[in-house]
Amino acid sequence: MALEQPSFAEDYRALGVLGLASVHDGVGLATTRTILDGASPYLISFGLHPQLPVMDEADTLSGLAARGELAAIGECGFDFFGDSPDRIRTPDNEKNQRAVFEFQLELAGQRDLPLVLHFRKANDLLFSYARRMSRLPAVIIHSWPGPANEAMDFLHRCPRAKFSFGTGVLNGNKKSRSSAAALPATAILVETDAPFQPPRASPEPGAPLTRAYSTFTDLPRIISGIAGLRGITPEALSEQVNENFMEVFGNALR
Repeated sequence: MALEQPSFAEDYRALGVLGLASVHDGVGLATTRTILDGASPYLISFGLHPQLPVMDEADTLSGLAARGELAAIGECGFDFFGDSPDRIRTPDNEKNQRAVFEFQLELAGQRDLPLVLHFRKANDLLFSYARRMSRLPAVIIHSWPGPANEAMDFLHRCPRAKFSFGTGVLNGNKKSRSSAAALPATAILVETDAPFQPPRASPEPGAPLTRAYSTFTDLPRIISGIAGLRGITPEALSEQVNENFMEVFGNALR
């Protein structure tokens, strides 16, 4: 979650939720800490994002992890969505993204930290690293976009995996909705990806956006949407999601 507008902090305080903010450089880290200063308990993850797979911030990441200032490493992973030249799956791009990801995977193992994963058009690579990631305290797949059969398969290979769902379940992503309905409740987390992935007026493809950005106030709608898919109350799902979050991050909040 990138936090770049003061209103997000106000929303966060109003909801009183537990959250993890993912940042990707020193400037973003300082900004996030300023925005959320005095808010409800929140945690920080720091990652070398695959959309900018460079090692410029590697020393910053290593230092934060060594000093115990991070609850997780990430977002990290692979992005071959094809919307820029370095996100086209070529041998050179894959080699570069692998090097950056494997540095973070190794660091997470050394520091006994969870990984927050970003994967687009690269689920084969997600599965190829499943055995190594299964040794970590947890892996959280940010904005899981895949179908239920792939989610269940990966969970079998990596039992401490959590699948985080955002406004995709409200915006008509059929694969994401199938996974949110089928996964064990103990494997589900929710997110906003604020300010990205804003909600739409309806779940139909191409429907107008209700606003230009997402915010923490979308979390209750996401919870309700997933609960409806599962045939349970939003209150029951919210309680389970909080338990799941504490399972991964409880020690970091103490």
